[in-house]
Amino acid sequence: MQLKAIKKAIIFLIVLFFSFLILFFLYWNIGNGYVNHAKKIGTQIIEKIENYKNVNGKTPASFIDLGLAPNELWGGIATEYKGINFWYDRISDNDYNIYFDLSVGEALYYHSDTKEWE
Repeated sequence: MQLKAIKKAIIFLIVLFFSFLILFFLYWNIGNGYVNHAKKIGTQIIEKIENYKNVNGKTPASFIDLGLAPNELWGGIATEYKGINFWYDRISDNDYNIYFDLSVGEALYYHSDTKEWE
């Protein structure tokens, strides 16, 4: 009788372990999938900014200069582009940052001076 209880406990622990493993795998892939997707969409905005800069000799003042409508939910300082909210900070005539939220208080930034996402 005690052997059956031990077998059930071992089976339960194995199922629990694999359940956590599967949930971790899903969380990791879904999270990275969103980031990669948002970076891909962000790259399209970066191309628009760089084209604007090449034509006008300076970075745009806001997303409006790129023909992107401001998102009024965020006071007009963000734009929703292909389902993702992006923010734009004009640093100078040559440099800018764009970013999108990962979670509350956390964002992923693209810096034009380094040309990298951080």
